Amino acid sequence: MRGQKRTTSVAAVVVVGAVGVAALGGCAQGSPAAAPTVTTTVTTTVTAAPSVIVFNPATSGKDLAARIAARAKANDPKDKVAGVTCTNFPNLKVGTHSDCHMTLNGEKVAVRATFTETDGHYVLARIKS
Repeated sequence: MRGQKRTTSVAAVVVVGAVGVAALGGCAQGSPAAAPTVTTTVTTTVTAAPSVIVFNPATSGKDLAARIAARAKANDPKDKVAGVTCTNFPNLKVGTHSDCHMTLNGEKVAVRATFTETDGHYVLARIKS
């Protein structure tokens, strides 16, 4: 073998490996079969973060009134919402509020918008007259 390159056949290695498993009893009757390979696909849905509302203190009441009117129409399209006005608020902090007035289905209603988060989320509560 002088001057010749020695190469190893990949097929020979695989055959030797299979014989080795058989010699160890890997193929003996009664042994559990190898578990099948399972491939799964995971689908992840990414939703955009809610937009942060920046209120300008000079127009904050007007901006809030527009949001309240749009939200009321979206929640129940048959409602007739008109004349929404809110007092301006100097800054947006959790727990602060703004009082608003509107006409809802022909009835004058006073509500208080209390901010629950600093990004403009609020809850409305009717103000008893």
